[in-house]
Amino acid sequence: MGLFDIFNSEKKTKNDKSQSDSKIDLINDKRIAIFGFGNQAQAHALNLQDSGKSNIVIALREDSKNISKAESKGFKVMKLSKAAEWADILMMLITDEAQPEVYKAHIEQYVTEGTCIGLANTINLKKQLILFRSDLDVFSVSTKFNGDTLRSKFKKGGAVESTWTVHQNNSGQVDEIAKGYLVSVASGSPHVSENTEDSSPENSNKTKKQKEAISKDENPSKGTVGTGFFVNNEGYVITNYHVVKTNENNTKIMFRDKEKDAKMIAFDEILDIALLKVEVKNKNYIKFSNNSPKKAQSILVAGYPYGKYISDDLKITSGIINSLKGIKNNTSMLQIDATVNPGNSGGPIVDKDSGSLVGVATMKLSKDYTKAAFGVESENTNYGIKSSQVKDFLEANNVSVSIKKNKLNINELEESTVFVFS
Repeated sequence: MGLFDIFNSEKKTKNDKSQSDSKIDLINDKRIAIFGFGNQAQAHALNLQDSGKSNIVIALREDSKNISKAESKGFKVMKLSKAAEWADILMMLITDEAQPEVYKAHIEQYVTEGTCIGLANTINLKKQLILFRSDLDVFSVSTKFNGDTLRSKFKKGGAVESTWTVHQNNSGQVDEIAKGYLVSVASGSPHVSENTEDSSPENSNKTKKQKEAISKDENPSKGTVGTGFFVNNEGYVITNYHVVKTNENNTKIMFRDKEKDAKMIAFDEILDIALLKVEVKNKNYIKFSNNSPKKAQSILVAGYPYGKYISDDLKITSGIINSLKGIKNNTSMLQIDATVNPGNSGGPIVDKDSGSLVGVATMKLSKDYTKAAFGVESENTNYGIKSSQVKDFLEANNVSVSIKKNKLNINELEESTVFVFS
């Protein structure tokens, strides 16, 4: 379970850059094609439009059900290949599974030299499922909030933490293009920074102090273990990204006492969420609720602390929500006092009465670390990712969720929660 160097005043793997209008003017006259029109693509397109970008088209298949939706929002819709020919900046906000085929069939042979292609997820780059032409510019972006939440915060003028990474920079302008794009999408946030991490497998993106503080289930030399849970009856599983990132091509779950291969569909490194797909027929899954979490709300945490070394039985702990903010006022997280240990990462935090999702267990404070930093050991200071963030992430990846009122059923909770290892 990840304990990040959360008390540092600066993120040492990022170079913060202040924003100015002159720096983002570069994309004002660029022709921008948004591929897709799901929740994430729609939020990007509308935010760009409201930021004064007028040359925007939505690229969709001829039989897409989203054509009328995009047109109703005032956007021109183009066929995929036509949009690839037309665009100066091409943002691929379709599902990760669809990207390799779309690039090969509708982009690669049509896009012109020097076009800048943007991604919101790099899983296809890591797996080399897409090999971009060498004469193209390529960058990826990540925003702390996605979909409806990103749009809502933009409309309210809120600052959204964002990062970009340059993958190919033939023009020498990709940094400024990516920055201008992110500032336009993230409401002129001052929290836009370049990700300068070495992403090679042998180099962790944690500082030395972070490496000393992380828990044992993140040790890549020994594999990782954690917890996940089904979010619908189609085999989709949510877990923490740090549980699967070191060995994402060999992730498995235990389902009904059998090992099952799990394919990573999408991830969000900032939120520390990963979406897996398992070819099983699962009846039970965790439901969502429209109710916002509240302080002192009674909750349960389900998971497999310390893997299955203690026992293969699902462990459930109870507690309350202590705070609706995480470390450094992170509003995408909440603080809980239910016991959480290494191996709980990615497990569901549910309401004690209804059983509906409240959050995803993601980290705890190390007693040794707080002892060194503050002179006292932390006691049950644990954190989870809010369910609203999980919902936005799933919808951005075209996975529907069930929202309904329930009563807690322990058997359903046990059937919905799985052991994850890689």
